[in-house]
Amino acid sequence: MATFRRKAAEQEVKGVGQKVKGVAQEVAGRATGNRELRAKGEANQVAGHVRSRAGEAARKIGTALKREKTRGRR
Repeated sequence: MATFRRKAAEQEVKGVGQKVKGVAQEVAGRATGNRELRAKGEANQVAGHVRSRAGEAARKIGTALKREKTRGRR
């Protein structure tokens, strides 16, 4: 179970990193007038947000499962 939660947390961190990368790309695209780079940055932000939220949900599920498992041992 710890591995599941660790992987979930890892996905959260990677998602945040992808969002930051997307913001940088979008800003660079806006500054240079490069529409392709700007669009790529926006896409990375969305993908990073989804990845981060999926990781967060998986982590919360893992925590809830652990809590229920320990609750059943009483």
